[in-house]
Amino acid sequence: MHIYYPSCSFNMLDPVSAKELVRYARSQEMTITGCCQYDKHVPSEDITAVYFCQRCRETVEAKDFRTVSFWEIISNDPDFAFPDYSGMHVSLQDCWRDRHHPEINEAVRSILDKMHITYEEAPRSRENSAYCGTLHFETQQYRDTVHQCDHLTRLDKDVQIQLMKENVLSYPVQPVICVCCRCYNGILLGGGHPIHLMTLLMNQYRGREEALETHALDLLSRPDPRYNRKPANG
Repeated sequence: MHIYYPSCSFNMLDPVSAKELVRYARSQEMTITGCCQYDKHVPSEDITAVYFCQRCRETVEAKDFRTVSFWEIISNDPDFAFPDYSGMHVSLQDCWRDRHHPEINEAVRSILDKMHITYEEAPRSRENSAYCGTLHFETQQYRDTVHQCDHLTRLDKDVQIQLMKENVLSYPVQPVICVCCRCYNGILLGGGHPIHLMTLLMNQYRGREEALETHALDLLSRPDPRYNRKPANG
């Protein structure tokens, strides 16, 4: 049995695409559950947890669930109707939290190829990625003054913006495709133009480009704990 854990952050970021993904999950006879933090399912040999949010993966794997990413499922689905984005040329941001998951990096690139999107990788990619928005960024420009990589939301907002601008300037081209809401928001905060890969897969990008960024900027301006959470410890 496959149990799908929807991403709370992506549901806020792009509720339209999130609903489309739920429809697809149901078509694949998956069980749809709620937030990974409060879900009551118990791990067993016949359960596989399906995710595409890095936080969901961390949470369910800590409970000893066997997991598979939605990127792998969709990439390997011979019947999936991949949208055609011929002519789209982008930068690709691999998430720092996926640096130990080559299967995700490979699936993402396979999906981009199947959607006829050409891409240039960020300077630090795959297992060498050093970026996850304001959750983690290994700054080069400000390394003498910023002595931490993690939870940059502890820093003043203007410092966060400068760090995110540094990362945005490193991309070969705009826009930037990412597979993480933290990465998405960091790119946006730095003045870049992010696209979440799931929005493209659910064919909900064209005609909504500006609206998606405006909505995300509105979310970033709010004190929502899922975007601005400061950890209680360390």
